[in-house]
Parts: sequence; structure tokens; C-alpha cells
Amino acid sequence: MINCLIETRRTYMFIKYMNIKGLKKFKDFSINFNEHINVLIGENEAGKSTILEAIDIVLNQKIFNSTNNFEKYFNNENVSKYQQSPSIDTLPKIEIELCFSDEENLDFEYFNGLHSSFTPVPKSGIKFTYQFDENYRELLENMDEESYYETFIPTDYYMAEWVTFAGRKYINKKSPIKNILIDNSIRKNNLFDSYSKRIFNNNIDVADRQNLSYQFRKNIQNFVNENTEQLNIKDYNFGIDENKTVLENLLDLKSDGVSIQNKGKGKENLIKTEIALEVESDLILLEEPENHLSYINTRKLLQEIQNMCGAAQMIITTHNPLIVSRLDLRNTIWINNGKCHSLNSIPDETADYFMKTDNMQLLNFILAQKVILVEGNSEYILLPQLVKNSLTYTLEEKNIEILSGGGITYKHYIELTKVVKNTLLVITDNDGDLETIESIQKLNEEFNISGTNVHIKCSSSVKEFTFEVCLFNKNESNLRTISEIKPRTKAEYREVPYDKNLAYMLKNKTEAALRISEEILYKEIVVLPEYIQEGIKWLVQR
Repeated sequence: MINCLIETRRTYMFIKYMNIKGLKKFKDFSINFNEHINVLIGENEAGKSTILEAIDIVLNQKIFNSTNNFEKYFNNENVSKYQQSPSIDTLPKIEIELCFSDEENLDFEYFNGLHSSFTPVPKSGIKFTYQFDENYRELLENMDEESYYETFIPTDYYMAEWVTFAGRKYINKKSPIKNILIDNSIRKNNLFDSYSKRIFNNNIDVADRQNLSYQFRKNIQNFVNENTEQLNIKDYNFGIDENKTVLENLLDLKSDGVSIQNKGKGKENLIKTEIALEVESDLILLEEPENHLSYINTRKLLQEIQNMCGAAQMIITTHNPLIVSRLDLRNTIWINNGKCHSLNSIPDETADYFMKTDNMQLLNFILAQKVILVEGNSEYILLPQLVKNSLTYTLEEKNIEILSGGGITYKHYIELTKVVKNTLLVITDNDGDLETIESIQKLNEEFNISGTNVHIKCSSSVKEFTFEVCLFNKNESNLRTISEIKPRTKAEYREVPYDKNLAYMLKNKTEAALRISEEILYKEIVVLPEYIQEGIKWLVQR
């Protein structure tokens, strides 16, 4: 659905690649962007926000356009290298390159050239550098070393420079990409003023802005002229301060007649993002759009993004699995350990499955290094405690994430594992089917041959058709009184005779699991079936 919208509406230029060297987390980082939607995910402090910040620095000449101390923006590893061997030649620097798509309306003479590290060349783009100004080399070399070496980085002698790949000086008024940044993770004092002004400038062309400004000042002057007598006081007369009559500085965004400043925080974020999507921009940068939004409003926002996605390239940072799944896994870029990993090779069937299911554990799965995927609530509830009872460690100690999948859906998680390269243990039921047992054995052989870090475990006995049966058989002596809470429990399940206690567990799966995990009689005694213990040992060794 998304791709169809895109193909019929895409007319804008976009960012193809970006290189970052020496900025915050990124010592040497490269990222390829999708033409339309890009969803950046990763742990906290992985560098997602830095990517948006870097784009803003290059396109809009933000942050480094003053003489402030920008030492906090240097990569720590580069700073340490300088401190260990302080000299002008080891001073840290920052370099960011943006490469654009080749569009007919781009000024190639201004943007296209060889002044970049991209290959093959030529390419169209902008390069930003923040580094020591060589004009001051002789001055610094003649200083007492202790006056600048080892103690701090002499950013007073640094320069920020923006040049196009053609070697031309870049100014943001010539930006080939009209863009807007919406950051819903923070609230700044002047946020609304600057946001309203930016929306106004992006959405209304120059001629109309000039006309509106003229009409505004004309009406103010008419007011003064019509009220001259009342505005005269002795030898003086009141006039209007021209610095306070700039129309765009007085604008305020409203919804249903109420300023977005006076709406709730969630509503404010929703309105800001929706308005941004309607603006005729080539590029929309969204920082955590889900902040302060309910589940329903998050879905509403996603629908807006899906409807408008053909109008601009979008780069979104998020911690919300709903956004990841709904905007198509293939648009996801995972930031991890200073590297990026695109998920665009996910099979169509897998991507479609997660888009339709609103899977709220998807992000946990992608970010985890080791995962146990279980079928139902019973296994999910019991495994953490039973691992502790059965083995010499806990899942937390081994950094293992446990998630609930269910049924044949584990096949989609396996496809995802092949792309994100984590390690997956699937614990499933055999449903009393010998063919299922044999197919799982065959799959494990294939995983072993191909080197895929996936292992599927189920009971090898058709009589142990589900987890509760396996658990009871392993712990029968310790579970012989569990049905006493319901003395009328029939000693059968689905019209088949069973031990009364096992029948209770099969008929009341979640209740039984909670009791085993909480009651002193069972909590520290019940242990895992052998096939699950074997699977966890396999996972720990990987």
C-alpha cells in the first residue's frame, strides 16, 4: 500500500548517503537512506538523534554558526587520541558529507563536483567541516605548550566551513532540499515561535509572504493614521515599533481556534507532526513522533504518515515497535555500535505479517542479542523462574530476552533473525504430530549447515503434545496436589482421560503457570523439561 502511494507521488529530491566522521558517537560512520521512509532504531545513546542533528547541521548550518565552545561534539575516541599525543596534527575534527539524488532541478554547477569522499565521482552534495584553522598554526606553535596542549582543545582557533562538492561556499538559502525538523522528545522555550515561523516560510511562497507582510504593515499604519489624535501626548506622539511589526514573528499556530501551546502535550505533538507532513517539504525529520501519544493517537499519526509519505523523504527516530512494524520493516535502519544495518532484505511475507499484527515486541526482538521465542503465556510466565531452578544462572545474567510468539509465526521471526544476525531459540509444541517433530529436526539440520543462529526445540514424544504435559511429566511428584484448588476438576481433557492434576493444568494454563511461579509449594521446586534445558544451554553457548 505504501509503495503504491510513493510511486505515483514522488517528485522531490532526497538524501542518498551521509558520511559522519568525528561527531559524538560516530568516529567513522556511513549510512544509505531510502528514497521515501527511513525509520531509525537502536538502544538509547546509539546515535539516532545525532544523525538527524548532523543533517540539520549541514543543510541549515545549525549549531556551528557561532563562536561558542563546541568541544562536546567531538568523538571521545578522537579526543583521547589527542590527549595521549597532543599536537596540532592530532587535534580532533568533525566532518559530515551529504550526497543528494541527481534531480533535473538541481544546480549541478553549484553542487556537483569532486570535493567529497564518495566513490565513484562526481556526486552532488555538501560537505561540512569543523577543524583547526591552519592560519593559526604558527601562532599556536609559538605559544607555551602548556597554554593549550593537554589541558583543553583550542576551539578558539577552529573554523566551521560549508562547501558544496563543486568547491563552492554553501549558504543555507541555496539549500536544494526544503526541510523541517520536528523534535517531540524535548520542549524548548521558543519552540512555538520558531516552529510557526518555519511552517509559514515553508508553506507560503515568497510573493505571497511579501504581500501579506505589506498588507499587515499597511493596516497598522492605517490604524496609526486613524487614531493620531488619541496617540498624541503633549509634545510626543505614539507610533509602532517597526521591529515589532514583522508578521512572521507574531504568528501562532491554532487548531479549532486554540493555540497548540495551550493543548495537551500529546495533542501538541500530534498537531505539529500532522502540519509538518502537510508542508511542501522535500525532507521531514521526525524525532520520536510517538512521545506523549496514546496507542490510538499513535495509530492515527501513522496513518497520516502513510497517506503523506509520497510527498517527501522522511527520516524518523523511534523507540515504538508500532511505528517500526506499521511503516514496513524494510524501511528500518538499525543503529548499533557505530554501524547501521538496513532491514530492506526482509522477505515481503515477513514484513507484511508484522505490518498487520501491530507487534509490540518487535523492537525488543531486533535489539536483543539472544532471544527465546515461546508459544504461549505459560512458557512466558514460567521460564525465568524455572531456568533459575534448573540451571546455575538466570536469563538476565546471560542477557537473554524472552518473547511470546505463538504457532507458526516463529517462521517470520526466523526470517528476521537471518537479517539482524541475533541468536534465536524457538520453544514450540509438537501438537502430537510426528511429521512436525521430523520437520523441526530437518530444519535444525539446515540451520546447522548454513550457520544460521536458530534452533527449534520441541518434545520428541508425540504423547507430550504441549508444554503443560512435558512440565507435568518432569515434575509429577511435585505437582500431585495442584488440582486441589478446584476439587471438581474432571480427570480428562478434550474428552481424553488424564491424571486429574494434568487435566487441571491443561484446562487452566495461565492460572496454573501463575500459581507455579508464585506459590511457595512450587516456586523453587519445579524444573524445566529436558528439551527446554537443552535448548537454553545451546543458546548460552552461542
